[in-house]
Amino acid sequence: MSRARSAPAVAVALVVAAVLYSSWLLGPLLNPALGLTHGYASELAARDQPYHLVFGLGDALTGLLAAATGVALALRARGVTRTAWLGLAVFGVATALDGGLTSMDCAPTTDARCARLERLGSLSWRHEAHTISSALAVAGGLVSLVAILAVLRAPAWRRWGIAVAVVLLVGTVTTLLESAYPDGGLGGWQRVQLVGLAGWLLLAAAVAARPDLLAVGRDGRP
Repeated sequence: MSRARSAPAVAVALVVAAVLYSSWLLGPLLNPALGLTHGYASELAARDQPYHLVFGLGDALTGLLAAATGVALALRARGVTRTAWLGLAVFGVATALDGGLTSMDCAPTTDARCARLERLGSLSWRHEAHTISSALAVAGGLVSLVAILAVLRAPAWRRWGIAVAVVLLVGTVTTLLESAYPDGGLGGWQRVQLVGLAGWLLLAAAVAARPDLLAVGRDGRP
């Protein structure tokens, strides 16, 4: 399939990924105990939570779509643009793991017993590995977004990208601060981070559909 013909399909896949990645919005309906401001969104997919398969499947499908499109786009790109799509692929693989293999055993922010077992290191290796896969997902998203901004030449799209970057950075920094010095705002700030990542996926979809938005190298490839 030619690049021109595949661009719409890749863009649609990334839009679907952004929608699936926002499955946490169903939290107040399916798991009111966590809602929108309590605990990590990942806890919705913890194995002991109601409807955990819904949220786990949302992350797994998001990851598979992002990984597949990231690899496909990276194979056709060069330089900084390739870095952007490789970052997307890293995000995809890590997010797919988040929703499946490394999903949490329980919800430590709302379950005192779970929190105690977590401190003792008595939960499964999957639970312990969740922190690593989540960190890799965010890192992949940040690298991809910064790389896209570095080669995005259309002023209006750059403004959108910068706005997304601000939201993502604010959400990431405040989530890290809340993790170290909790004051009850962890869930809300982490969801700001997720909004930023969903916005980045939509930006990536636009760039995939419109390669002309990117600076072009001497060989005619972005």
